[in-house]
Amino acid sequence: MRTIKTNKTLKNTTSKVYTLHQLDWLEYVALGLSLWFVFYPKPYEILLVALLLLPFVGMFLNGLHKPSIASLVEVDYSAKEKYDVADFIDVPAWAIVLRVLMDYETDSFIAILTAGTVALVGICLFLLVTHQQISDSNKDKSWIYGSIVFSFFVYSYSAVVAVNCTFDNSEPKVYETEVIDKHISRSRKGGRSYYVKVKPWGHHYDAENIRVSSSEYDLYHIHDQVVVDYKEGLLGIPWYYLEK
Repeated sequence: MRTIKTNKTLKNTTSKVYTLHQLDWLEYVALGLSLWFVFYPKPYEILLVALLLLPFVGMFLNGLHKPSIASLVEVDYSAKEKYDVADFIDVPAWAIVLRVLMDYETDSFIAILTAGTVALVGICLFLLVTHQQISDSNKDKSWIYGSIVFSFFVYSYSAVVAVNCTFDNSEPKVYETEVIDKHISRSRKGGRSYYVKVKPWGHHYDAENIRVSSSEYDLYHIHDQVVVDYKEGLLGIPWYYLEK
């Protein structure tokens, strides 16, 4: 019985490695498109759609022979990050997060939570359709599930914000306000974020910092009259942006 169990484990491990190796090309595509999207997001909509689809394409191709969910995670006991989720899931998720943080100001946590939860459930169901559950004998079962769900969480909540704002064609409500300050925030890793502080507007009763791009930052000066465009969002997540 021990020999049978060992052979079965070896077979599953070999199959897992072979499956991931087959999709190396997709992981390189995910890495390339993600870097492109983060550092030079043009054409924005096309790159976003490609990154949104990559996790589903990867799971579909990986799941053609109905492998275990564990086949999507490489376990390396010698590494600091022992559980490495397939890059065609992980990398696009973080790329979308970064662009969402740089590009959009949202105005409803509840709306993001609702839409993001629906998206999270949807991608989890897709995973269960294309893959088998992890064997109870796998000692890393809980950690593998946790790693995948965390990556899905990052992907789902950032994806709904990106889709909501990028493809929103609704007419904005316009609020006039005034610039009262501006500053550049520097992170420990050398990154820069550009903010313009404006007087209260609409239902925002306190002065607030609104993020702008580096190319727009020098266009704003203290006492400038500016406009805040407030939109309802494609998925019902209100968001807004600043313009002269």
